[in-house]
Amino acid sequence: MGAKRILFINQEISPYLPSTEISKLCRELPQGILERGREIRAFMPKYGSVNERRN
Repeated sequence: MGAKRILFINQEISPYLPSTEISKLCRELPQGILERGREIRAFMPKYGSVNERRN
């Protein structure tokens, strides 16, 4: 059996939106899951303030 696959959906993830406690946590949580050998995809809504070229 392969790695566990996880879909992580949140409304704010650092660095795409201004840094808050929640956006930092939502950035670090998927990284920790990935380091434990799981396959993870993180999604968030595309707000008008998100600059894809900058990030």
